[in-house]
Amino acid sequence: MTHGLTRQPDSREVLICGAGIAGIVLAHLLARAGLRVTVVERASAVRTGGNAVDLRGAAVDVVAAMGALDAICGQQTGNGALHRIDHEGNPIATLPADAIAGDVELPRGDLNTILLGTTQAGVDYLFGDSVEALDETRDGIHVTFDSGGRRTFDFVVGADGLHSRIRSLTFGPETSFVRHLGCYQGHFTMPNDLDLDRTGLLLNLPGRTLGCYTIHNNHELVIGWFFDSEPLTYDRRDITVQQKLVADAFADAGWRVPDLVDAMYRSNDFYFDPIDQVVMEELHCGRVALVGDAAYAPSLLSGVGATLAIVGAAVLADEIISEPADVGLAFARYQKRITEMITLGRELAIRSKDWFILPAGAEDLQISLAEEEQVHALREHVVAAANRVCPQL
Repeated sequence: MTHGLTRQPDSREVLICGAGIAGIVLAHLLARAGLRVTVVERASAVRTGGNAVDLRGAAVDVVAAMGALDAICGQQTGNGALHRIDHEGNPIATLPADAIAGDVELPRGDLNTILLGTTQAGVDYLFGDSVEALDETRDGIHVTFDSGGRRTFDFVVGADGLHSRIRSLTFGPETSFVRHLGCYQGHFTMPNDLDLDRTGLLLNLPGRTLGCYTIHNNHELVIGWFFDSEPLTYDRRDITVQQKLVADAFADAGWRVPDLVDAMYRSNDFYFDPIDQVVMEELHCGRVALVGDAAYAPSLLSGVGATLAIVGAAVLADEIISEPADVGLAFARYQKRITEMITLGRELAIRSKDWFILPAGAEDLQISLAEEEQVHALREHVVAAANRVCPQL
């Protein structure tokens, strides 16, 4: 059963940690219902750059209800079919647009910026700060910020991504919940020096995939590097070291890879991270709940991470607003409603890995039609599950 979000306003105070997709959507819906919402974000401004994200099914309905859909559609990649190439750049297969993109596809940074622009009224944003400590009592949850400030809230939501501090403070270390899927990703943007026209290319080699596609009306490319690896030890603050890991992984990949490596070293928006999943038995504890990647990141291999984040935030808001007297009950209902959706999302990512990154030692560089169809069918099941639980806004 879903509950409508048109309710009498209430004055509860909520802290949302993280100004990413899930955090901004949740902030908008709670503020719209009259709650007093503060969002704290460790970065100094909304995050830009990164890969393109897909919005599917009910997620599109949520952003439409927020008044953001027209602006989002204006930033779509607009890409059609993608082409698999070999190490010499020769086409070997064509993938239809919906094999990668969703109903709407746009750069993650653009989506964050647009969503933020819809949530200024009624939301207090604190950029350049984060949560240092949480102390829950009968009267509320007392929060100490990195900046030294202290405030009390009725409840706290962690929407702070894969490396969630709220999760660590409340539930335990990252290693207890984050599962490495055996590969890494790197992304950056560059001018469209490949002269692609609203399309993308995938260079699939055993254990490695290089992807590139156009954004911003063909003016720019997003370059994505993906390679198999056991967990690596590196300084997350040292971009040059991370870029060298990518360069070493693709050292003999052929095609235009040396040129793209040079462009990577010159870029100012390089992003690197393991491809991981978050698996948790409980998404809430006392007055704290988690949403989005902090709670159930399926990994970018699934192609549904943004959809799950948006729908999950809408469900959480729905339950919080519908149960003003007992936030613990609201959190429990939220978790029960989204369990099927997030379980299928994790399965989809695992099933997609060998479709997207060929197993090491693979001799045939072709992906079977049957394998593509299986991944597509499972993705449709995930979207259907999300559609079933998303509230009517």
